[in-house]
Amino acid sequence: MQRSLRKMRESIHKITESIEEEDKHSMYIFPEQLSTLIWRTGFSKDEIRRLYRVFKQLCPRGCAITGDLTFVYTKLFPLGEPTRYAQIVFNSFDRDGDGIVNFSDLLGAMTLIINGNVDQKLSWIFRLYDLNGDGCITRQEMLITISAVYEIMQGAQIIQPIIDSQVDRFFEKMDADKDGVISREEFMSGCKNIYCTFHLALQILHLLGQSERRKFW
Repeated sequence: MQRSLRKMRESIHKITESIEEEDKHSMYIFPEQLSTLIWRTGFSKDEIRRLYRVFKQLCPRGCAITGDLTFVYTKLFPLGEPTRYAQIVFNSFDRDGDGIVNFSDLLGAMTLIINGNVDQKLSWIFRLYDLNGDGCITRQEMLITISAVYEIMQGAQIIQPIIDSQVDRFFEKMDADKDGVISREEFMSGCKNIYCTFHLALQILHLLGQSERRKFW
């Protein structure tokens, strides 16, 4: 895991360095909109401008579709299979379900992931696992999400028994009423009280580059 994260950070650094060199004169956000984003997100003016420049370079049409995110993850993890993970992450950004993510959508998600409090971060992770948005996490949804994380890094088939074991432990600890699904309340409470479960949940945030907000989206 740590080795994969180091490779990710190195790849992100190379991508953003290349973009900044090629696109130094990219258009910035209008001052009024920029002021609003600073107030709403907690990012600095320079951070938002840098993120916007990268976004416009990667998505020159001004919005992103699933394929754009898949392309980025393919660059970051050339030996992995990013398609399923990219779709899951994209869906978490695409709050209205129209298949398009604009810069404001993306920045809003990053605000929760990076600048949000514990409850906000956990709520975002819960939505990531809750693939159909029905307010609870099933074992199948957990298997799909965790498998996608491993697929992008090293190939889920090789370590499927480990994934199955992680999901079993997750449900054993989190499913308080033993009804076979994890509610939002169970997830929030369990993640705060059980360190190993919280660590498992935060794997998603690490993949998104929580410590790299100055280098990527």
